[in-house]
Amino acid sequence: MEYFQVRTYTSADYEALCRLDEPLFEGMGGHVLFRHIEELFPNLFFVAENTQTHEIIGYILGGIHFNDPKTGKLIRIGVKSDCQRMDVGGRLVSALFTEMKNQGVKKVHLTVADTNTAAISFYLKKGFQIKRRDDKYFYPNASRLILEKEL
Repeated sequence: MEYFQVRTYTSADYEALCRLDEPLFEGMGGHVLFRHIEELFPNLFFVAENTQTHEIIGYILGGIHFNDPKTGKLIRIGVKSDCQRMDVGGRLVSALFTEMKNQGVKKVHLTVADTNTAAISFYLKKGFQIKRRDDKYFYPNASRLILEKEL
């Protein structure tokens, strides 16, 4: 039996997801973001669940641009720290990209802090390319790298 499974998010996952998210993205509003993605892009919201304990050990949020339905966005991915490097993130990305392709998405982009070397390495291994750096992406002056990948 596999250690974890990837499945579509349900509203019953909300509280567990908030508890998982807080230490990963402290102060970045996951509790609000999850509700918005649940309403706007329910088919692009996946969780990884431990098959024995049913604990949520990871999640991924995606979206599709309303003005360009061939372009998707990987909004956020989070994996419990003691479950990283076990292909949880890789399987979450695969589930998201499969569903995006099913919806006609041809290209995906994301942003990442230029100091987050582990995430940058992960995304590059998944085929993303760094397109540019935006020095004022978040208010007031928080820079981000913009990465893209063709599906």
